[in-house]
Amino acid sequence: MKNLLKTIFFLISINAVCQQETYYSLYQYNMHVINPAFAGTQDGDLITILNRNQWAGIEGAPKTLSMSYSRPMGNNVGLGASIVSDKVFIEQQTFAYIDFSYKLQVEENTTMFLGLKAGGSFYRADAMDLNRYSDIPDPSQSALSSFNPNIGIGAYATRDNHWVSISIPRLFNTKRSDDLAVTAKDRPHLYIGGGSEFPINEDFSVKPSLMFRKVKGLPLSTDITSFVSYQNKYDLGFSIRTKAAFSVMMFLPQIYEGFDLGYAYESPTSSRLSETGNKAHEIILRIKLGSRPDSKSGPQSTQQ
Repeated sequence: MKNLLKTIFFLISINAVCQQETYYSLYQYNMHVINPAFAGTQDGDLITILNRNQWAGIEGAPKTLSMSYSRPMGNNVGLGASIVSDKVFIEQQTFAYIDFSYKLQVEENTTMFLGLKAGGSFYRADAMDLNRYSDIPDPSQSALSSFNPNIGIGAYATRDNHWVSISIPRLFNTKRSDDLAVTAKDRPHLYIGGGSEFPINEDFSVKPSLMFRKVKGLPLSTDITSFVSYQNKYDLGFSIRTKAAFSVMMFLPQIYEGFDLGYAYESPTSSRLSETGNKAHEIILRIKLGSRPDSKSGPQSTQQ
């Protein structure tokens, strides 16, 4: 009965979950994955690793691992690469992209970055992972795989302590596998975000931000986030995702020389989801190579 319930749960949720790209509670510190314009905008080389586990304690629950690398090349060009692996039940999808950004100095204190990403997604569904009720092999239970090329675009602008971002990480609407009669489609997602940093005194500052996400056929999703930073060494934050979840977050810039560490705990606001124990844990590690010791860590921490 337990396995049957898991299977029914997966079939019901596949359209609601798998058609969407992963939500990140700590998106401010992982912008390169959703916007190629962020590639190489920070001082020095940057390696970012993020792990997200949803529905903790449920076998086959969504798990996401993202890794990205970026660096500035000269004064105006940034290059990067990113890999994102999403696994849900018997499905696994891996996105691999190369990113390019170009810097435009609009005014003395206003900078714009334009970005392009190119790559694709590797999809695999292994029905052999399903629990069989018979020892007789079923020819229909086999592994399916496919590759779908894609491109993405983005723009990012900063002015003093304010920033604005707009991006579509994957422009094309792709079907995960032609071998399946019913399968989820990966639809283009539009991200529009922005934020600021407001100093309170010499030690404290507030970093509010908004992130809107829209995909065809689904309601607009909005993340309302605010961090309080102490001496740019300890960031504590709270986020609300409309009609979905809230998050409590912590980010420690320069926890060790060249290393940033962050953690987020997410819980649903919907009573139906909260009854299932639908919690999420997210941890991020950033490694900075060759950056200045006093460099900031948020989206507005670009080279000026």
